[in-house]
Amino acid sequence: MDDEVGRRMDAVSRDELLGTIPAYALSALDPDEARALEAWLSTDPEAQALLDEYRALVGQLYVLAPARPAPAHLGADLRARLAAEREQRAKPASRAFVRRHAARLWLAAAVLVVAVAALLVLRPFDESRPAPEDPGQLYARIAAQTDAQRFALEASEDQPALRGELIATSAGDRAVIRVERLPMLAANQTFQLWLLDREGTLRSGGIFAGGGDATYIVVPLERPLLAYERFGVSVEPAGGSPYEDRPTGPPVFRVYVNS
Repeated sequence: MDDEVGRRMDAVSRDELLGTIPAYALSALDPDEARALEAWLSTDPEAQALLDEYRALVGQLYVLAPARPAPAHLGADLRARLAAEREQRAKPASRAFVRRHAARLWLAAAVLVVAVAALLVLRPFDESRPAPEDPGQLYARIAAQTDAQRFALEASEDQPALRGELIATSAGDRAVIRVERLPMLAANQTFQLWLLDREGTLRSGGIFAGGGDATYIVVPLERPLLAYERFGVSVEPAGGSPYEDRPTGPPVFRVYVNS
């Protein structure tokens, strides 16, 4: 450990070092601060565990948000906020209690500030980003195309009233199923879409709830439509089948696109 890092560690308390963990998880510390914290973390398992928790939170934020560079002032702003929080901590008479029992609460408040700031930085409001298209509107738009492809649904034997079709663009890159008279389900059940390709690989297309006169289901195509053999829907437990590659409940309908 170099002399500069040692002087930094001597000049700060454990609580103050704990207070820099959220900033470190966001890579918002300056190099000297980061080196001091890293040297101390190797001697404090509890602090390392806290860092792991904050890194997991930051990882979730980055998964949810599109990647874009943070502004240069973010690190300074964050350190200023943490310093302000330190100035408002408990009075000296109650410092021992705070050190033993409230460090996690203070850090939780700090990381909330960090999380909100990160979301604002990473996910600014973007008026140019189109809203997800409503499945019913997508169905109508494809149906209006003169070269749209249409495939009838085949209901299971116990669903004689069920009617519907799959409609797809001529290129086979977008497809929507419209189905009427889906059966009523119990509160602990859901519908699940399945996609079977021509190589025999079955995968889930997601769960959905039926409702109203008609239900529209966007088929999540990863390949052109004719690369698939058929699509189908089954009744599954709430949350979907426990298996990624097969249903566990009864079929509701199928639609063949290659026969």
